[in-house]
Amino acid sequence: MTNQSDSVSQSFKEKKRKDLMASLAIDALGMASYLIPALGEAADLVIAPIVSILIYAVHRTTFGAVAGFLEEIIPFTDIIPSATIIWFYRYFLKGENTYNEFVNKFRKKNAIIIDAK
Repeated sequence: MTNQSDSVSQSFKEKKRKDLMASLAIDALGMASYLIPALGEAADLVIAPIVSILIYAVHRTTFGAVAGFLEEIIPFTDIIPSATIIWFYRYFLKGENTYNEFVNKFRKKNAIIIDAK
């Protein structure tokens, strides 16, 4: 049982790290419009839906996706790292729930693999 517990814990830490890296990349994309001074806020019309979709893909939260979209669309708010804030919320403020959800998914996934053998 300890090996499985260690495996779950390691997998969770890896997912947490990957989600942080993805969140930082999403925020970098959102801030990219500042790199093109002439386009600036107009580029956000293209970037906002992309950021929203990426936030949903990583964090599976409609609220977060909408918040990310609004943050990109509203002028001069690109500096707010919305995806990273969502990551912080998921893994620190709501950490135990996030871990429990992960454990349940991990167990279901492994049960399917064991049944297939």
